[in-house]
Amino acid sequence: MPEVFVNYRVREDPGYATLLYRELGQRFGSDSVFLAARSIRAGDDYVREAFDRLRECSVLLAVIGERWSVSGERDWVRREIAMALASGIRVVPVLIEDADLPVVADLPDDIVGLVRCQAVRLRHYSFDNDMSALVDELLRLAPALRLRAAGGVAEAQPVRYEVKGNPRCGIAVVPGRIRRVRHIDMWVNSENTDMQMARHNDFSVSAIIRYWGAAHDGAGQVIDDLVADELTAAVAGRRSVAPGTAVVTGAGRLTATNNVRRIIHVASVQGEPGAGFRQVRNVDECVTNALACAEREAAEDDRVRTVLFPLLGVGADPGAEPERTARRMVDAALDHLRATPGTLLNEIAFLGYSAAEFALLLRVLAEFPLTKR
Repeated sequence: MPEVFVNYRVREDPGYATLLYRELGQRFGSDSVFLAARSIRAGDDYVREAFDRLRECSVLLAVIGERWSVSGERDWVRREIAMALASGIRVVPVLIEDADLPVVADLPDDIVGLVRCQAVRLRHYSFDNDMSALVDELLRLAPALRLRAAGGVAEAQPVRYEVKGNPRCGIAVVPGRIRRVRHIDMWVNSENTDMQMARHNDFSVSAIIRYWGAAHDGAGQVIDDLVADELTAAVAGRRSVAPGTAVVTGAGRLTATNNVRRIIHVASVQGEPGAGFRQVRNVDECVTNALACAEREAAEDDRVRTVLFPLLGVGADPGAEPERTARRMVDAALDHLRATPGTLLNEIAFLGYSAAEFALLLRVLAEFPLTKR
C-alpha cells in the first residue's frame, strides 16, 4: 500500500516526478510510492486507481515547476490536490529549481489551501542534500515509512562473486545511487550514438556524470563542462558513432569526489524519428567494447583496475527489459573473462540503483556458475 502520492503535470518536466518515484522507491520500496505513469497497469481504470491509491496515502507531493498552472475543473492534478486537502492528507509542495508557489488569485477555491502548505525545494545543483531533507521530513510525517526504510537498498552491502577459471577478476553487484560509489576506478556511461551527454538537470547516469564531473561556481552553476567537452573533442568530426562504440575520457571533478579516474562512454541507445531513444540491439557488444577499453586503460595505468556498469539503455528506453538486459550484460562480462585469462581487471561491478534492480541482478547472477565471496 502506498504512503506517498506523487502529483505532477506531464506537460512540465516529468523527469523530477520520475526521479522522486525512483529515489523514494529505492529508500522505502516501490510499493510505498504512487506515480500514475509507473503504478497504473495497462488497461486499468485510471481515475479509479489514482483516487483509490490517493485515499490510502499519508502524503501528497505536489511537484510544481515554473510553468505550473490550473487548467480547469477537469484538471486531474487539481482534483488530486483538492481531494487530498479535503481528506486531511498532508500536501507538500515540491518546488522545482526556481519555481514559486502559485498566488491565491490564480487558484480555485478547492485548492487555495495549497499556498499555505510549507514547501520544499529540489534543485539539480544541490539535489542530494535537498532529497535527503525531503526523506527526513517524510520519515517524520509518515512513520510507516520508517519500517520500509529499514529494508531498503541503502542498507545493503555490495555482493561479490568469484569467477570459475579466472581468479584474477571477480563480479560484483553494488547497491544504491552511483553518486555514493567511491571505490571503483572506471565508470561506464550509457550514452547515445551521437555521443551527446544529457543536460545537467536531466536524471540519468549521463547527466550525473556530466554535472558532477564539471567544475562549478559558488552557486553550483557549471563553469567548466570538463567531461562533456572532452567527449565532444574525442568524437569531433563525426555526426554519430556506431551502436556499441566505446570512447574513454577523464572523469573531471569525479576524480576528487568519488575516486573515479576514467569514464567509458558507450553508445547503448540510439534515437529513432518519432519514437525517442531506444536501447541498441547489441547491448552485449556494448559491454564487450567497454571492457576492451578498460583493459587498455589498465595496461597504461596501474591505478585503474575496477569498472562499474549501470544497466545500459534501460533508463532511456521504457521498452527495454531490465532482466533481459542484465542477463546479456553479465553473460558478455563472463565471456570477456573467459577470453582474457590474463585480465588486468580486479572487479567488474554492476549497479543496482533501486531495490528492484539490486534484487534483479542478484537473481540473474544466481543463474551463472559463480561463487559468492
